[in-house]
Amino acid sequence: MTIGVRHDLAYSLLLFAPILLYASMGADPLYSGFWYLLGVPVAALVPGLILRAPALFLTGTTAAAIASLLVYMKVMLSHARPEGLLVLGHLFSMPGMLVGAGVAAWLLKYRVKARLPWIVAGVGFLGAALGFLLAQMILCSTMMHCGVLSF
Repeated sequence: MTIGVRHDLAYSLLLFAPILLYASMGADPLYSGFWYLLGVPVAALVPGLILRAPALFLTGTTAAAIASLLVYMKVMLSHARPEGLLVLGHLFSMPGMLVGAGVAAWLLKYRVKARLPWIVAGVGFLGAALGFLLAQMILCSTMMHCGVLSF
């Protein structure tokens, strides 16, 4: 069975369904609102959809977006006095994730000929995660203090 774009989108939706369920119960550890928890995984899909990346690329980028949200949620929930504006570090690092996912999709489409779907998902995850981490390092060490996430 070959995996197509429809299957890839379905897997991506399955990945962020638990986050949406958690947010729909009224829990918002990021103090950002339901729209942000919905918008981050959806925004991570955009570069792969625009560049028509291979199968499971969207799942990889969605997993990276959810992993970044989970790290921020863990940091917020572990503090006795949570910092309400910590989510701004995540918000301003999202363009780095989108650029990283776009570069990874472009590499997979035009330069690297990876055909195994799980390698494609790994490249999507690494591209999005490295773009996010690079933007996070630049942002949190120069322009704003991101609490425990500052370098």
